[in-house]
Amino acid sequence: MRLAERRDTGRRDGDQMTFHIGLAAWIIQDGNYEDFEVGREYRFALEFYPHDVVVAPDASSIPRLAHVGNARHDAVGTIVFCSDAAWVVDFGVLAFQEAKPPSWAKPGTVVSGRFYLGVAPFFYFERLKEVRGMPDLFRQWFIRRILLETTPWKEESDPHGRKFRTRDSSRESFIEVPATDAWKHDGGSGHYVLECEQRMGPGGSG
Repeated sequence: MRLAERRDTGRRDGDQMTFHIGLAAWIIQDGNYEDFEVGREYRFALEFYPHDVVVAPDASSIPRLAHVGNARHDAVGTIVFCSDAAWVVDFGVLAFQEAKPPSWAKPGTVVSGRFYLGVAPFFYFERLKEVRGMPDLFRQWFIRRILLETTPWKEESDPHGRKFRTRDSSRESFIEVPATDAWKHDGGSGHYVLECEQRMGPGGSG
């Protein structure tokens, strides 16, 4: 079963907030999603990767996402679910991470920091959505633009001397494409940013 169900649509709501959502080619290659195209709707959940996340100094802060480039955001959100294996934060849109939460994390805690937001792989669909207390994270998304990352690769070494490739963040760049092509773009190692509008309600229902 594919996680992203495509629907054609000509609608565009001018007052809708645009979200910048990352997508690695391997997530499509894994078989749970088809390639994405501009001007269509898809149903998927969001995951996040936190960086320098702390308890917000003002517990009354309202959720917000400020796009700072790529699929990264300076964000404030409220934790709405916590378990030993995953946590969910409400940034105005719900997103999860499948990882042990910080020791201070508990429902109701307001957090701030930098977060990468991405299309969720199979973790949520196959496992986490059945966990007791886990909220429905599926939303319907309209794709306005697709950006293919063209940031050059560079070779680095880990502490054991093993070579690996990573992006040269000092030369970050993207080009606009009409659709993803997970098996061909960047030799199958592509990374995309989807510029999306969220449709109404869980799963996209109004």
